[in-house]
Amino acid sequence: MDGQVEVSFTVLCDNDFNKEITLAELLKSEKVLKAIKSDFCEGARNLEIHSKSDEVKISINSQKQEHSHVIEKDDIQDILELTEEYAKSQKLLKGACSRIELKNFSTLEA
Repeated sequence: MDGQVEVSFTVLCDNDFNKEITLAELLKSEKVLKAIKSDFCEGARNLEIHSKSDEVKISINSQKQEHSHVIEKDDIQDILELTEEYAKSQKLLKGACSRIELKNFSTLEA
Protein backbone atom coordinates (compact mmCIF):
# COMPACT_ATOMS: atom_id res chain seq x y z
CA MET A 1 0.00 0.00 0.00
CA ASP A 2 1.63 3.24 -1.14
CA GLY A 3 1.14 6.63 0.48
CA GLN A 4 1.24 8.26 3.86
CA VAL A 5 -1.06 8.91 6.79
CA GLU A 6 -0.99 12.00 9.00
CA VAL A 7 -1.62 11.11 12.66
CA SER A 8 -2.86 13.66 15.24
CA PHE A 9 -2.45 13.00 18.96
CA THR A 10 -2.30 14.61 22.39
CA VAL A 11 -0.13 13.77 25.38
CA LEU A 12 -1.94 12.53 28.51
CA CYS A 13 -0.63 13.31 31.99
CA ASP A 14 -1.51 11.86 35.40
CA ASN A 15 -2.62 15.27 36.71
CA ASP A 16 -4.94 16.12 33.79
CA PHE A 17 -8.24 17.60 34.95
CA ASN A 18 -11.51 16.26 33.60
CA LYS A 19 -14.81 17.10 35.30
CA GLU A 20 -18.40 17.42 34.16
CA ILE A 21 -20.97 19.42 36.16
CA THR A 22 -24.59 20.37 35.55
CA LEU A 23 -25.76 23.93 35.11
CA ALA A 24 -27.83 23.53 38.28
CA GLU A 25 -24.68 22.72 40.28
CA LEU A 26 -22.89 25.72 38.77
CA LEU A 27 -25.72 28.11 39.62
CA LYS A 28 -25.68 26.97 43.27
CA SER A 29 -22.29 28.64 43.73
CA GLU A 30 -22.50 32.13 45.25
CA LYS A 31 -19.19 33.06 43.62
CA VAL A 32 -20.52 32.11 40.17
CA LEU A 33 -23.75 34.05 40.72
CA LYS A 34 -21.81 37.10 41.88
CA ALA A 35 -19.54 36.90 38.81
CA ILE A 36 -22.52 36.60 36.44
CA LYS A 37 -24.27 39.57 38.07
CA SER A 38 -21.18 41.78 37.99
CA ASP A 39 -20.30 40.93 34.36
CA PHE A 40 -23.76 40.89 32.77
CA CYS A 41 -26.14 42.76 35.07
CA GLU A 42 -24.20 45.79 36.25
CA GLY A 43 -26.38 48.17 38.25
CA ALA A 44 -29.44 45.90 38.34
CA ARG A 45 -30.93 44.90 41.67
CA ASN A 46 -33.06 42.05 43.05
CA LEU A 47 -32.03 39.57 40.37
CA GLU A 48 -32.79 35.89 40.22
CA ILE A 49 -30.68 33.68 37.97
CA HIS A 50 -32.07 30.35 36.76
CA SER A 51 -32.14 28.12 33.71
CA LYS A 52 -35.01 26.39 31.94
CA SER A 53 -32.88 23.26 31.62
CA ASP A 54 -30.83 22.39 34.69
CA GLU A 55 -29.56 19.19 33.06
CA VAL A 56 -27.19 21.03 30.71
CA LYS A 57 -23.71 19.63 31.34
CA ILE A 58 -20.55 21.70 31.35
CA SER A 59 -17.17 20.04 30.84
CA ILE A 60 -13.99 21.34 32.41
CA ASN A 61 -10.86 19.74 30.93
CA SER A 62 -7.14 20.35 30.84
CA GLN A 63 -6.25 22.20 27.66
CA LYS A 64 -4.22 19.99 25.35
CA GLN A 65 -1.91 20.80 22.48
CA GLU A 66 -2.45 18.60 19.46
CA HIS A 67 0.65 17.19 17.79
CA SER A 68 0.96 15.39 14.47
CA HIS A 69 3.38 13.26 12.49
CA VAL A 70 3.35 11.24 9.28
CA ILE A 71 3.66 7.47 8.87
CA GLU A 72 3.61 5.21 5.84
CA LYS A 73 0.30 3.48 5.03
CA ASP A 74 2.09 0.13 5.27
CA ASP A 75 2.66 0.85 8.99
CA ILE A 76 -0.98 1.65 9.85
CA GLN A 77 -1.35 -1.49 12.01
CA ASP A 78 1.41 -0.11 14.28
CA ILE A 79 -0.04 3.40 14.48
CA LEU A 80 -0.14 3.56 18.30
CA GLU A 81 3.37 2.17 18.77
CA LEU A 82 4.85 4.44 16.08
CA THR A 83 3.12 7.50 17.52
CA GLU A 84 4.42 6.70 21.02
CA GLU A 85 7.94 6.33 19.59
CA TYR A 86 7.58 9.65 17.79
CA ALA A 87 6.38 11.38 20.98
CA LYS A 88 9.38 9.97 22.88
CA SER A 89 11.80 11.08 20.18
CA GLN A 90 10.36 14.61 20.38
CA LYS A 91 10.67 14.49 24.20
CA LEU A 92 6.91 14.96 24.62
CA LEU A 93 6.62 12.01 27.02
CA LYS A 94 8.31 12.77 30.32
CA GLY A 95 7.55 12.44 34.01
CA ALA A 96 3.82 12.20 34.71
CA CYS A 97 3.06 12.67 30.99
CA SER A 98 3.71 9.17 29.72
CA ARG A 99 0.74 8.29 27.50
CA ILE A 100 -0.78 9.49 24.25
CA GLU A 101 -4.31 9.71 22.90
CA LEU A 102 -4.86 9.32 19.17
CA LYS A 103 -7.18 12.05 17.91
CA ASN A 104 -7.36 11.62 14.15
CA PHE A 105 -5.58 10.15 11.19
CA SER A 106 -6.06 10.93 7.54
CA THR A 107 -4.57 9.86 4.24
CA LEU A 108 -2.26 12.35 2.58
CA GLU A 109 -2.77 12.82 -1.14
CA ALA A 110 0.31 12.14 -3.26
